[in-house]
Amino acid sequence: MIRIKLLAATTLAAGLLFGTQSAFAHCDSIDGPVAQAALKALDTGNVGLILPYAPAAAEAEIEAHFGQALKVRGLGSEAKGFADRTFMETAVRLHRAGEGAAYTGLKPAGMDFGPAIPVAEKAIASGDMGNVRSILVDELQHGLNARFEHVLHTRSSALEPKTPAEVAAARERVSAELGFVTFVEGMRQAAAGALGNEHRE
Repeated sequence: MIRIKLLAATTLAAGLLFGTQSAFAHCDSIDGPVAQAALKALDTGNVGLILPYAPAAAEAEIEAHFGQALKVRGLGSEAKGFADRTFMETAVRLHRAGEGAAYTGLKPAGMDFGPAIPVAEKAIASGDMGNVRSILVDELQHGLNARFEHVLHTRSSALEPKTPAEVAAARERVSAELGFVTFVEGMRQAAAGALGNEHRE
């Protein structure tokens, strides 16, 4: 029983972790919100535009790099490009540190992060969450149906196997059932998560 609970907990943790990778990568890209805020801060000379994207403990470091970047920018177009890139990297690195995540480099613009992120961004801009609700309901329904159909497909397998073939079939049944339960609980925990805990400060 302990092993089953451990397996379920491990599966849940892995599912929630990998489910957030697109969002984290989105924050790492050149055309993502953090890098774009850093660039806008440089263009306007207002460091306050980037400070909200990093924890308060990182403000001094950001401000120091900001001042240096502004000076280097004035040395010509090539220097400006170098300063912009360096400051964006610094901002994204400190943002990731605030999330408790590793920084793996600035990702190129135009990456495909799937349908959810652009729809969520459009909802923020428009104030209309209709498309977000639709895409999440569709994805949840698809995930539930696929996993439950697999459970039903394996239900004929005995849970008290007596032969090697029955052991293999029982193993598939157990995996399907635990996978379904874990998916359901993972979705419940994600939906019930405390407001504001998605991005740590």
